[in-house]
Amino acid sequence: MAEQEKPIILLIHGAWHIPLHYRYLIDGIRNRGYTVLAPSLITTGYDDSIIGKTHLDAASQIREFLLPYVEQGRSVVVVGHSYGGLVATQAVVGLTLEERSARGLAGGVTSLVYISALIKPENSRFKPGVPYPFGWTDLKKLEMAQDFAKAHLYQDVEQQRGDEALRLLVFQSAITYVPDALNEASEVRAAKTYVVCKKDKIVLPENQYKRAKAAGAQVVELECGHSPFLLEKETAALVDIVIKAAGE
Repeated sequence: MAEQEKPIILLIHGAWHIPLHYRYLIDGIRNRGYTVLAPSLITTGYDDSIIGKTHLDAASQIREFLLPYVEQGRSVVVVGHSYGGLVATQAVVGLTLEERSARGLAGGVTSLVYISALIKPENSRFKPGVPYPFGWTDLKKLEMAQDFAKAHLYQDVEQQRGDEALRLLVFQSAITYVPDALNEASEVRAAKTYVVCKKDKIVLPENQYKRAKAAGAQVVELECGHSPFLLEKETAALVDIVIKAAGE
């Protein structure tokens, strides 16, 4: 498959994170000959521009970002990690290849890959399994969030990569998950894969399975915590999963 014919891979990062957190995954996919796009969400960052932004604002942002590519007739695989799954679901409704083809239009989203993701409307008011220092926008509280992340997001990540990831964490809008989401993942008319991280301490595995079933997604299991993109073996597995979703 020539590079121009291959689907574009659109990666949507999770809360507190930036695209650079996913560089090992991005590099792995790019090394297989794919174009990877990974915009920074407007709900996540290091300045006051995130204040007042919700997941619906982020979904609108991604939709506007995605539209020029599908209007060029390109196929797109959307990958959403954690909070990014919720954004992905809201962003792609109406932009799938099936829906656009029914309107006589070329291009569109061919599939979605959810990684330990929030995807349903009830998830928009996030109720974690552990106390979550979310939405804080001062340095002292960011330091506390880093302690939380070390214990719950990166608990199985080797120290050097974990320390690098901690240094990259940024602020998250305090109202990220309100109002309620507009669309369910089951409404997305495209193939869906849900990667269940079976040792996840933040998005509990039992909830991941429920979300995958409700979405009608194929389940792939990884024996790891919330951040497989920071683990060597799991990153390789994710690359294969995304490439398979892209049609290879």
